[in-house]
Amino acid sequence: MLQEILEIFYWLLGVDHKIAELSIIQIITRTTIVYGTALLVIRIGKRRFLGGYTAFDILMGFVIGSILSRTITGRENFWSSFTAILTLMAIHYVISYLTYYFGYASDAIKKDERQLIKDGEVNEDAMQKSKLGENDLLEALRKKGNVESPEDVKSAYLERDGSISVILKDKEPQIIDITIKEGVQTVRVEIN
Repeated sequence: MLQEILEIFYWLLGVDHKIAELSIIQIITRTTIVYGTALLVIRIGKRRFLGGYTAFDILMGFVIGSILSRTITGRENFWSSFTAILTLMAIHYVISYLTYYFGYASDAIKKDERQLIKDGEVNEDAMQKSKLGENDLLEALRKKGNVESPEDVKSAYLERDGSISVILKDKEPQIIDITIKEGVQTVRVEIN
């Protein structure tokens, strides 16, 4: 009985078949199992695993995606694909563990953040080292800080994950309206 179930399972996966020999049912079965495995990989890995926050996460996403796609189409052996994915997950876990608990490992794998703006002044050296143009910086300021000029920024950093974080300067409240009614002065103040 168990042998018959295994034979049906192997047939559904098309384990012994070449690419041209896979039937529609075998491709559907492979796709379903590969999809489930991909979800499992994401759940077991970090939440940001395929979110692309670090170069290592992006690399893992590309490699695993490539392996999974070849597994669906039958270009890659089913079992060797899953062995490769499990190995990559183990490597990713070990590196994540090392970078979390050991600062020197984190520094070796990830770059330090760079301060691009300090008190409204753009750090040209940091911009050049980051290969970041002025237009890219201005775009990030508009998107993240809703400002148009570096002068309005207390500090901005190119973070380790490649994003730009912006901290705005504190603005003084501006008087926008003064009204005098029957000897009483009313002042409306806008706080930015």
